[in-house]
Amino acid sequence: MYQTELATLGGVAITLSAREVHTMKTIFLIPVLLLLSVGAFPQCCQSGIGAGGPQMESAWSPPDHSLNAAPHSLGAEHDLREHGGVSMARGELAAWEVLSPAVETPLGDVARDYRKEHAAARRARIVWEQVGN
Repeated sequence: MYQTELATLGGVAITLSAREVHTMKTIFLIPVLLLLSVGAFPQCCQSGIGAGGPQMESAWSPPDHSLNAAPHSLGAEHDLREHGGVSMARGELAAWEVLSPAVETPLGDVARDYRKEHAAARRARIVWEQVGN
């Protein structure tokens, strides 16, 4: 029988025999398999429970639009706008005609400004005193 070194704890090696490793695997795998089988049970065995046998029909059915599919005369013409007022437009405009160009500050200038702000900022006054020696 062989020994397996599991870990070292405080300089002492924890070793397990092959039988202990097999027992640990079994203890771990049984609950996992039980959990998986409980989760898979409704998917495979749902049709035979409660109804006395398998059901072949689906819960979903395609919509029936028989009235809309039948040929009939067109409806009365009506305006899509509610009040029918007069509206005028110039047409589509490109973004460059409407929007002003964005002003971009170069990255070097931004870095210099941050450095100046950091140098001018107030510093905390902490005085460390050595106590003891």
